[in-house]
Amino acid sequence: MKNAQTLMLYLQKNNWKLRCVESCTAGGLTATIGALAGASAVLDRSWVTYSNQAKHEEVHVPLETLETFGAVSQEVVLAMVEGAVQQCESNTLALAVSGIAGPSGGTKDKPVGTVWVALKKPSQAAIAQCFHFQGSRADIQQQAISQALAMPLQE
Repeated sequence: MKNAQTLMLYLQKNNWKLRCVESCTAGGLTATIGALAGASAVLDRSWVTYSNQAKHEEVHVPLETLETFGAVSQEVVLAMVEGAVQQCESNTLALAVSGIAGPSGGTKDKPVGTVWVALKKPSQAAIAQCFHFQGSRADIQQQAISQALAMPLQE
């Protein structure tokens, strides 16, 4: 919760709102922020886009990008985070998470625990980072949430 509190203060200081697009964390990132007193000052909205169709319909990830790279990819999380800030880029920070929490669904190229997190700050290019987490499904989800909360604070 410390990273969540620190992120909330960072957003308040910059007068920014937060939008989240989540897949493997299934709303856990947003719930972590929403659990804090004062979250309404910074939390704008979020999407749980578990399916490829949801990613396409809700945050406009091109179907071609999903088909070419797969949902768990740099290209897709960057498209997710860009879709989150359409028409509000001047005052909104966005986070996107997509990964394989397990216990099944992994492949040789993308094993269970592979998670991509993307960040889009106002007036900056979106960035993405790949992580390889270990543990149970809940462990992987929690690690993904922790990394997503920390990413905007790493300057």
